[in-house]
Amino acid sequence: MGILLKFLSMKKLEDKVPYIKSDDGRREALVKGDTARSAGELNFQIFSYVKHCPDNAVINDVRTQIVTYVENFLGKKRDYQKYNDMVGCLNCCYKEIFRRQGFYMGMLLEIVDSYDEVIAIYENLKIKENSDVA
Repeated sequence: MGILLKFLSMKKLEDKVPYIKSDDGRREALVKGDTARSAGELNFQIFSYVKHCPDNAVINDVRTQIVTYVENFLGKKRDYQKYNDMVGCLNCCYKEIFRRQGFYMGMLLEIVDSYDEVIAIYENLKIKENSDVA
């Protein structure tokens, strides 16, 4: 595929990416701690927090805040889609922080890993309820 064709394909993709509009107050609400309603909003919330975090921020406080965002996003009624969105979001956010800020934030991957057992328990329960993949 030629470079121009590749660019045009990317342009079509960009038109479909659900960026958070800057003129409806949603960004400000997320920055103030409103619960993210989608993986895109969670990514925005975490990235914005990390981007504006002071250099002297205590690492445990940063982790606690990010986990709070994740827990609020997951909510009380958790399901496969929420877990999948959270895992995908944190992985993408990890890559975006490196690409745009120039540092690896391994903490995000550690947070994903911290949910492995909970997700496994959930999946095992659903296998018992609905049977396993044939």
